[in-house]
Amino acid sequence: MEIERVTSLDLAKKLIIHDPVRPHINECVRIAPGREMYHINKLAGLCFVYLDCIPATEEELLTHNVGDIVVAYSVWSLQKGLGRKIILDGLKLIQETWRFKRFVTLSPKTDMAMKFHLSNGAKLLHTNQFSNNFEYSLK
Repeated sequence: MEIERVTSLDLAKKLIIHDPVRPHINECVRIAPGREMYHINKLAGLCFVYLDCIPATEEELLTHNVGDIVVAYSVWSLQKGLGRKIILDGLKLIQETWRFKRFVTLSPKTDMAMKFHLSNGAKLLHTNQFSNNFEYSLK
């Protein structure tokens, strides 16, 4: 099973039905310039935005300028183990480009998100009012 980029609005729409974190962000936003969406066999999804700063809120996520910081803002999986696979495969894709300086998340403030990111090698970067930022090493 390989990670694949989503380029079709129809596929993006079908995938975000399963997004438990930010299902309200529509498919047009997710694959707009400066943003990318990936999936593994339609069983796991990952959404990135490329920003000039680390967002603390969803509003910042949606309004800041494009930059060299990769922000993963939604990760989900319908099959055990695929959430881990898609985040690590996404990290590998980013590492291979050499054009980004950081890989961070805008994660919900939940025990599940905390455990997921810490167990997959991220470090807690910031604790915000309604979210946490984790950082994965690009080295």
